[in-house]
Amino acid sequence: MGKVNTIWNYIARHKYIVVTIIGLLLIGVIDEHSFRKYAMLTVRESEVQEALQKAEEDFARDSAKLQALKANHQGVERIARERYFMKRPNEEIFILSTDREAAKAVEEQE
Repeated sequence: MGKVNTIWNYIARHKYIVVTIIGLLLIGVIDEHSFRKYAMLTVRESEVQEALQKAEEDFARDSAKLQALKANHQGVERIARERYFMKRPNEEIFILSTDREAAKAVEEQE
């Protein structure tokens, strides 16, 4: 019982310091609105801002491509030929590849 009384007497003498320390621990670490949560949210906000900036750049680039396609009919043909490997009638296409497995697959299809 002697240790419990000693601890209780120390807390009774320094009650304001003990309450201040407990309050700072609650606010700084445990609370829903703690400094730790604030730091985590700040990091998350910067990640979201970077993603938003990248999305805006992609949107601007794609909008410019769309405008170019609307203005020029040959742009649609170029995109179709490059991306979807479409060809004109009576046209031969040669695929050059350093991948041996892909070359074998093309030979087998023929």
